[in-house]
Formats: sequence, structure tokens, C-alpha cells
Amino acid sequence: MLDATALAREKSLVRVVVTGGSGQLGSRVLRRLAGERKVKAITSIDLRAPAIASPKIHAVTADVRDPDIARHIADHDALVHLAFVVTEVRPREEVDAINVGGSANVFAAAARGGVTQIVYSSSIAAYGVVPGHPEPITEDTPRVHQPSFAYAATKFEVEAALDRFESEHPSIAVVRLRPAILVGHDMDHALGYGLRRGRIVDIDDAPLPIVWDEDVADAVALALLSGARGAFNVAADDALAPRELAARGGLRAVRVPRSVARAAAVASPWLSRLGIGRAMDPAWLESAGVRMIISSERAKRELGWRPRCKTAVDVIARHQSEVPRGLDPRLALFFRAAERASQMRPPDESRTMSLLLHVRLTGRDGGDLAITFERGRISVRRGVPRPPNAALTLTTATLRRLLAGQTDVTSAQMLGQVRLEGDPTGVMLLGGIVTSFRAAGTQPGFRGALARRLTAWFSHLPASAAAAEGSNP
Repeated sequence: MLDATALAREKSLVRVVVTGGSGQLGSRVLRRLAGERKVKAITSIDLRAPAIASPKIHAVTADVRDPDIARHIADHDALVHLAFVVTEVRPREEVDAINVGGSANVFAAAARGGVTQIVYSSSIAAYGVVPGHPEPITEDTPRVHQPSFAYAATKFEVEAALDRFESEHPSIAVVRLRPAILVGHDMDHALGYGLRRGRIVDIDDAPLPIVWDEDVADAVALALLSGARGAFNVAADDALAPRELAARGGLRAVRVPRSVARAAAVASPWLSRLGIGRAMDPAWLESAGVRMIISSERAKRELGWRPRCKTAVDVIARHQSEVPRGLDPRLALFFRAAERASQMRPPDESRTMSLLLHVRLTGRDGGDLAITFERGRISVRRGVPRPPNAALTLTTATLRRLLAGQTDVTSAQMLGQVRLEGDPTGVMLLGGIVTSFRAAGTQPGFRGALARRLTAWFSHLPASAAAAEGSNP
């Protein structure tokens, strides 16, 4: 329910500290809060730098177990606690120390530092991934401790600690979001590995509870800015079994006997070291097959949560259309050519500006690129720069249209087809790269012939790319 100070809170600018700001959900939350006018400053606490470009964000490298973490939390209005070991394979004592001990440390530091609101990302696993739950599971469903599953057990234990914390600190508004399995970009685990290849493992007929990660970030922002208290489930409606989800979402269901899947999960830490698949805690597999039908009606009713991916099929369709599987070879060739042409020019000592730009190309044939601009030269590498000065998000279809001369960067940005975060110079840099490429097509010789050939390729979009052109990044 909304706190009595909700209206006053909505009018105020808040300073927010986010733990786990570099993770999958943390990146979505930082981006969401950076674009929120009511938030004036954000501190991201993580062991690696964030991937979001915003002058509002101040990055701190720290462990949630740090006994002196209060110095990073003091003077903030709100805490969003996301840091957690999820699928990584670690000794149980270490998982408990990070998840339970680290959470308790952060909450205590928040209380000492004068924080007035805490938004904690719990999980539907806090109910226990065990048989016998009612359908649907609501926020009033009793939580069940599941010691054999480290992730579920530690989510339960943190919520039990929050029960005590709330009674000891009634002036602090505490929100517990309980999301389903996050689907979106940056899924660094077995499920994400499969989805990026258009596959989903079919072990049993239990519905798979999922939610689009940006929808969870929206729920975080709504909870933070509303002054809410209490628990809120956040899951896509109409959960389906893997085989049906694959059939309706354009995936290939791969039937795997449970014994084989379990053996693969046990071997996954060693296989991952050889570059085969992703390591996972076998307990995730042991808990598969449990029916967990989630109701998110309270979040919709009390927070005003309106997910952009309303159903599980919507979530998979969004993933299939947006999350890259591999960069278009033509675009890879273009960026290699642009880098080579830039490096052939002598460095311009008069240019003192330097920029680290993240180009986030969405779509099946997209990918992440880090472009460094220094003394008039650019260098390009695959991957996400941390932290970037600027970030540009666009579909691969939009980039091909830019390179084919069918639109320009300014027009694409005005139409929402190019989204900027951070330093506006990032748009100028992309515009300069595109302009140089277009100019190269007018030149004689090999470079001009290559540019003209690429332009011809870019001018003939495949049907799937043309369909994606009209969508915003």
C-alpha cells in the first residue's frame, strides 16, 4: 500500500544507491532511473563498472560484505538492493555469506545512513520452488524454506531477515519485489545461452514463469517513487510449458531426459571452462517441474505496473526480435573498414576530446560494440565498454538505412530510432562515421568500390530487417 508521504515523495528529487548495478537487472534499473526526472543522483555499487552512460551515475567498486559499506550509502534517500549470487557455481558458505550476510550488511548500513526507503529484488523462489503451492501464488502465499536449493533458500532467509528489520525500523518503507525468471539482454546463464540460439530445453510440462527484465526495472522505479510498502509479484501472465512456449514463440524445443540434463548440469562448471555452454548450479534443475502460477495483480493495482510484455509469449517474441545472436557480417566488415581508414590518417594532436562510445545494435543480427575516439582516430572492438561516456541504441535495420543513405542520424534520432544516453558527442561521432562512409563511396579505387558494394548490400534489406525498422530500439 502507498505510504502517507507518497505525494510528497513524488514531488521530490531523490538520491538512490543501487547494489548490483552492473548485473542484468541492475543495468536495466540504472537506465530506467537515469531517465527519471525525479532522480537526481545514483550511486552504483558493484565489483565491476556499470555499462550505462549517464552523468547522474557515480560508480563505486565495493563488495556488499564490506564492513565499511555505509560510507557509500550514507546521504542517500533510497536503496535498491539487487546484488545477489543467482546461477553461479560457488561454495555454499560463500553464497550464504554474499546473499544473506551481504544483504543484512547493506540493510543495516542503510538504516544507519538515514535511508527512508528500500526496494529489494527478491524472487518468486522465496516462496520455495516446491510442490503444493496454490494457483495462483499471491503475495500472501506462505513462504517455504528450501535448504537444498541455495538460491531459493537465501531468498527466503533474506526475506525472513527483512521481517525483523521492518519491525525494528518502522520509519523505513520496505518493498519486496518478487520477479519471475528474468528474460532479456545479458542473460549470462544456460537459459540465455539457449534462447540466443533459438532453443529452449524441454524437460517437463511445468509452466515456465518468466518476465521481461525491463518490466521489472519499471516496477522498481514505480515502487521507489510511489512510497509503497509490502511485497509485489512481477511476472508475465499466461505462463506456458517449454514445448508450447517454443511452438508459439518461434523457438526450437529440445527434449532432454531429466537424467541427461542433470548430468550436464553437474558437468557444466568444467564444460564452461572449455567454452561449452554456461555453468549452472544443478539445484536449478532439481527444482524444475514444479508448477508455480504467479499472480501480479497487486503490482498492477497498487503500483500501476503495466508490463510492455504482458504474456510469456510476448516475452519470448520480444527476446527473439531484439536480442542479438551474432553481428551481421556486413556490419562487422563496415566497422573494420571504418577503423582501418581512421587509423591510416595521422593523429590530430589538436583534438583533445576523447570518447568511449557503446553502440548497442538490437535485432537478431546485432551486437555490442565499443568505439574509442582519440585524437581524431577511432578503434572498434566487440563487447560492452564499462563505463562508456555515451551509448547509442538502434536496430541493425536503422544502421543499414543510415549507411545506405536512406535516412540520416539527426532524423533517426528525432523519430526515436536512435536513442542516446550520456554525452551528446556520441551522436556526432556516429554521424561522422556514417558521413565518412558515404563520402568514401564517391572515391575511385578499392576503398570506393568496397563502400559502394556495402551500400548496395545495405540498400536491400531482408524482409525481417525491414519489418523491424519501424520499431523503436
